[in-house]
Amino acid sequence: MGDRMTVTLFIVCLYVTSVSSHGLYVPGQTCVDMNPAGHLDADGNKAYSQTVSSPYKISINTTTYTANSVIEVFVYANGDHGYDFYEGMLLQVRRADCDHTYKDVSVGTFMLNTGENFLTTMSCTNLDDTVGHMAHAHIYNRTFYWKAPPTTEGPLFIRATIARRQRTFWMNVVSEFIMDPGSSVTPETCTEPPTICSAGIHKMSTLLVLAMTVFIFLTYHLY
Repeated sequence: MGDRMTVTLFIVCLYVTSVSSHGLYVPGQTCVDMNPAGHLDADGNKAYSQTVSSPYKISINTTTYTANSVIEVFVYANGDHGYDFYEGMLLQVRRADCDHTYKDVSVGTFMLNTGENFLTTMSCTNLDDTVGHMAHAHIYNRTFYWKAPPTTEGPLFIRATIARRQRTFWMNVVSEFIMDPGSSVTPETCTEPPTICSAGIHKMSTLLVLAMTVFIFLTYHLY
């Protein structure tokens, strides 16, 4: 019985890791639409993205990538509207092909500098495929790194939601295109609401791991 319980606990740990990784938990729908859940305005109603131009910018040290290549990402406040710092961030690399089935799924993995105390990596679809914040502080800029997957995915771009405070945030802050030299796809910025199929990918991946956990638990305890 002891061995069975050990295996069960191990599987449960795998499940918890699969949905939260080593960063904070990201609600499934937020992974897809990047709309911060729980952000309220001064009256306690749902807060919405600002409509004026974003005071936050994303720069990259190269606009092309190959398999497993690494790109430096720099996110900063440029002072527009009097905002020279930010307090929160959710950032992913997405496919710049709006007809792609997985256009709303993050690509590649992120790496942070040693000693980073504001940002954390998160896992939406794959391990460390998202960057978010783990603390609230006045941040003027941050540098971190994105690693391309083992196989190129066509043209890409960085998409982020960046918050000045809970009720003041900008969605769809984007970078230049990151081009795949081997692709003939014309890049486009895809920021429309996610498709039902794309939103379902995250939900189904979590449900699949949960179903496997229950199956193994029952197998070890009933037979």
